[in-house]
Amino acid sequence: MASDSKSGNCNAWAARDPSGLLSPYKFNRRSVQSGDVSLKITHCGVCYADVIWTRNMHNDSKYPLVPGHEIAGVVTEVGSDVKAFKVGDHVGVGTYVNSCRECENCNSFLENHCSKNVYTFNAIDTDGTVTKGGYSTHIVVHERYCFKIPDGYPLEKAAPLLCAGITVYTPMMRYNMNQPGKSLGVIGLGGLGHMAVKFGKSFGLKVTVFSTSESKRDEAINLLGADNFVISSNIQQMESLKNSLHFIVDTAAGDHPFDPYLSLLKVGGVMAVVCFPSEIKVHPANLNLGARTLAGSVTGGTKDIQEMINFCAAKRIFPEIEIIKLDYINEALKRIINRDVKYRFVIDIENSFKPSRSLHHCGPQLGPNQSSWLRHVPSYSSCGPLASTLSGGKAARAVVVFPFSNRVCAITGMAVERDSANCRAWAARDPSGILSPYKFNRRTVGNDDVSLRITHCGVCYADVAWTRNMLHNSLYPLVPGHEIAGVVTEVGSDVKGFKMGDHVGVGTYVNSCRDCENCNTFLENHCSKNVFTFNGVDTDGTVTKGGYSSHIVVHERYCFRIPHGYPLEKAAPLLCAGTTVYTPMMRHNMNQPGKSLGIIGLGGLGHIAVKFGKAFGLKVTVFSTSESKREEAINLLGADNFVISSNTQQMESLKSSLHFIIDATSGEHPFDPYLSLLKVGGAMILLSFPREIKVHPANLNLGARSLSGSVTGGTKDTQEMINFCAANKIYPEIEMIKIDYINEALQRLINKDVRYRFVVDIEKSFKQEGGAHQNCVLVEPLGFYPFQRVGQVGLPVEACFVLQDLKSLLRRTRLLPPAPVQYPDT
Repeated sequence: MASDSKSGNCNAWAARDPSGLLSPYKFNRRSVQSGDVSLKITHCGVCYADVIWTRNMHNDSKYPLVPGHEIAGVVTEVGSDVKAFKVGDHVGVGTYVNSCRECENCNSFLENHCSKNVYTFNAIDTDGTVTKGGYSTHIVVHERYCFKIPDGYPLEKAAPLLCAGITVYTPMMRYNMNQPGKSLGVIGLGGLGHMAVKFGKSFGLKVTVFSTSESKRDEAINLLGADNFVISSNIQQMESLKNSLHFIVDTAAGDHPFDPYLSLLKVGGVMAVVCFPSEIKVHPANLNLGARTLAGSVTGGTKDIQEMINFCAAKRIFPEIEIIKLDYINEALKRIINRDVKYRFVIDIENSFKPSRSLHHCGPQLGPNQSSWLRHVPSYSSCGPLASTLSGGKAARAVVVFPFSNRVCAITGMAVERDSANCRAWAARDPSGILSPYKFNRRTVGNDDVSLRITHCGVCYADVAWTRNMLHNSLYPLVPGHEIAGVVTEVGSDVKGFKMGDHVGVGTYVNSCRDCENCNTFLENHCSKNVFTFNGVDTDGTVTKGGYSSHIVVHERYCFRIPHGYPLEKAAPLLCAGTTVYTPMMRHNMNQPGKSLGIIGLGGLGHIAVKFGKAFGLKVTVFSTSESKREEAINLLGADNFVISSNTQQMESLKSSLHFIIDATSGEHPFDPYLSLLKVGGAMILLSFPREIKVHPANLNLGARSLSGSVTGGTKDTQEMINFCAANKIYPEIEMIKIDYINEALQRLINKDVRYRFVVDIEKSFKQEGGAHQNCVLVEPLGFYPFQRVGQVGLPVEACFVLQDLKSLLRRTRLLPPAPVQYPDT
């Protein structure tokens, strides 16, 4: 096709329409200005972006369109103010050719994230012209966006570094992947993936390549030097690598699952995504339970690019390329679509435009180093309350309907707990989740153990989850509670850290292996043999029982000192809610005064996050769906700003303004609107467990943002957090209750009707009870019945309460028992 302008000073190849077919074209480049560099283009790498925009896949292509943003060449002219380059220098130009040079991002050499960034092709520059890329004979660029290529580094090899190289190098450096001896997984073995392998090996990492194609094994191992090769569809191979990798770089083109790869990361591991699938879907447990991070990235800033080029030259790192002429470009783009390239096409621009060369297909040329919910409940025993005044020891029988679950049970006066049991508690007996008095034996104090009299226990949503068997692993009778505060009453002979009378706390776990990498780095909460404070199976085979009880015996490692003077009732919520918030805030360096923090949700976790944020000197914005929380957020908790998350205008005004976000909301909610509020490099921390996380990759990649999970904290972080709260007089906002209110409290928790944490006054609750509950009873489940059937078994709907004893039944329901039900005299 004839050139578009006979007088144009630049020869090029351009696409004229969404067919994407390129053909010869001429146009005028601007003249060299005082800060400009003009370079003769010798080579240009071919990126998938060239396919996207030539074919108008983003519906914004401006034709005629000259692609190419991996440019290498030689300086032919410099402007009068240019200091860094001279004629003859070897230079490169990457994915952008202009930016505002004034914003926060530009001033920190993150020009690739400048809102006024001008792409190398198909963009509108400051003079109103449309930029045209490197499929052309020369280019004029401001010197800031040129990069020196050291003499001796082949220009054809340098070209792919300007996009593929920097796109991989930047996140690897940002997330400290240059740590010899650590492990890296690379997903995909294309233009970006093969560079990730090369960088990984140069950093001294143990590299595993994941691919869907067995045919790439030899190249991955023998050509690129990977240590391991895994077929990602092979479940056995993938299972063998669980929790083994420190880092993953995801370069795979197209849609693919993320959970199988996230599960391979160690605690605190990072998966950097440099690709653009249509959507990212993740189960929150794969982030939270491993404190893992899913991060996005795209290209790099000027400082990082020059550093990367110098690194490649010093370490003799060369991309694997296939050199082609321009008249082969349409075939090459098709091959890229078909993933038929190893590993980057590079156009020999200089030879393509030499007059002696006819523009006919010359075919590809190899580079010099190229090589080829329950309908029926089984009949089982379950304890339920009945007054100790049962007449004559007769086995009285009554019917009680449990609330909330429409559960009908028969109560028989049959003792199940022994008078010799040493610990009084409240327990759930079945998935109704209803708690009632219970007695059991705690173990005796061992050499390393601490026994504490529990004075207070916070109420966490986990108590709802396990009492109601939401995770299908509840072990009944179940005594919940893992926000425990109390006073030491006995210590073992080898205990050095505690003495009688000390105020102490116990959190979400009471044991771990004490030998693994996580335990040795005080991340016991992530130990694979971690034993939860309740509903866990301890090393002796017993089922752990939590803090809704009179005392607990724990190894001293899992006890935390509460400074005298800090109220025990206030300390209790710190043992879960507090450390769950504090740990990721410290991990992600949120203790930087003057920075900005967004908090989603204002409940037990969220209100603590506000308090920590203010203590760290952060500017805190609270996001909520309820206007009713504004006054509390601002006046009670001290937040600086309050935003209704459904208000589009308010949300738009905060775009790219926050350094950090803590997501403490419960239930399902979108993630993209919040991610867009983060600044470049900002971090969003997930503390909740929605069913699924869905994210558009652009909201991660284009802002180099990250989405991380977290859950509770290790022993070191937990003690540090308690000390910080004491020193800074940070106190949770609590509502004190007695244990006989616990069922109502749990329902209120489900209904989000608490400000902001229930705390059970355990000590006073059991003092008040005295010995009234030493005779407990069996509850025989009859199954689930709708409320309209309640009358058939003798009680009206209003009797739907779980009660401590028969007197309490009559007192609280204000009912006389109907004729069909015979109660003993009381």
